[in-house]
Amino acid sequence: MVIATLFIEAQANAPGMAASSLEKLVSDLAAEGVTITEYEVMGEEQETIDEKDTFSTFVEMSVDMDLRDYLRLVMRVTPTSMEVLKAPKSITASEAMRLLGDVCTVLGTCCQKAGVRLPMPDTQFGDERQDGPGITDDEYDDFLEQGFIHYKFVTAVAGNEEVIRRDILRVLNVLGAYVNKIKLQEQGEQGEGFSGLAAVDAMVPDNETLFEIALRFNPVAMSIEEPEEIILSEAEVQDIAINLSSLVSDITNYITIKEQRLMPKGD
Repeated sequence: MVIATLFIEAQANAPGMAASSLEKLVSDLAAEGVTITEYEVMGEEQETIDEKDTFSTFVEMSVDMDLRDYLRLVMRVTPTSMEVLKAPKSITASEAMRLLGDVCTVLGTCCQKAGVRLPMPDTQFGDERQDGPGITDDEYDDFLEQGFIHYKFVTAVAGNEEVIRRDILRVLNVLGAYVNKIKLQEQGEQGEGFSGLAAVDAMVPDNETLFEIALRFNPVAMSIEEPEEIILSEAEVQDIAINLSSLVSDITNYITIKEQRLMPKGD
């Protein structure tokens, strides 16, 4: 179970509306079965921007819930801040896979609606930690002893085959992962460049990086080979949840701005 405190903000253009919306949010969550141990909606603050009054406030809400439900909640209510007080000490590899699947589904839907893809980390020549894919048996055992996760995934790719392999290796190395294999398979009609799937076999240094790789590559299939038990800490759960909340919030704000620009302007 996760015990955490969330801080969720709200804004409105009339007094009382922001606080009322947060009260309704808490009521709705409780009605859906979310265990809210305590909460407090703070007093509204007024601010004038471009001669328009804005009223803002936030709710401090403590919850006690399953890890999977907690990450779903975080992606739904996008708190601006949070503190994880208790988290599971470990989860099975299959449980971790379900968490990754939830995250990829939610973020993938958000990105599809916004018409964007999460950008890859900036890389350049020389960022590679490896000359090419390949991990020896001794290196593999050493990685496992250090707490690395053996992660396989399949992702859609297109372009020059050499560049695809180079970029996958470079990005994963920049994120701290090491690549054992990259296998490309054609799919559909081929044009000037390659179009198909890349199957990647990698060693990932920690849980946060595991989620980061899944989000950036948006895999169509994936598996955790080893270890069978994933060790967790409160700090890791908090960092993962903050990152998820921030990503969903950024994409949602982008969609809002995009829709506002498309709205017809008044005379």
